[in-house]
Amino acid sequence: MSRLDGLRPEDLNDEQRELYESIAGGDRARDASFRLTEDDGSLVGPFNTLLLSPVVGNAVQSVGAAIRFGCGLSSLVREVAILAVAAHRRSPFEWWAHEPIGRRAGLDDAQIAALHAGETPSFDDETATATYAFCKALIAGGRPEDASYEAVRDALGLDGVMELVTLVGYYTLLAQLMETFDVGVPRGEPSPF
Repeated sequence: MSRLDGLRPEDLNDEQRELYESIAGGDRARDASFRLTEDDGSLVGPFNTLLLSPVVGNAVQSVGAAIRFGCGLSSLVREVAILAVAAHRRSPFEWWAHEPIGRRAGLDDAQIAALHAGETPSFDDETATATYAFCKALIAGGRPEDASYEAVRDALGLDGVMELVTLVGYYTLLAQLMETFDVGVPRGEPSPF
């Protein structure tokens, strides 16, 4: 049971409403990869928690929008990293939201199953292989080994490394918010973990 009730649009103050509109009416809504609201209008997943502090919530959601819709990482690289974080953190919402996106990005059943189990998937794409190894090192904590860093730098460039590190940090932050407030999948959806 969530530690936070869904914040319905009619109960929001002006700052919260502005943030709500930027999430529910922004790039995420146009992308339509997953539903953003419950039947009562409250935001799903981490987005409801962001409304608690609109100043911080807006900064966080802006980073997320930049990562999802503005950076140079391919959709395959992005989804490999997100699903690696979701599996490591056992984050039901992140997995629920991103498994279908990962499939559209080109992940097959065996790769999805390996990611879900925290195992190294078999990729034909060397960039995806380098991405997963680097993300596993980041997720484990500490400084990635030189070989892992060099492989992902060669595959993505320095800007891609910066974007990938930020992506892993962002989705880890979202997982921590959802863990703290005990936020799972939207009502009526089965938990993937």
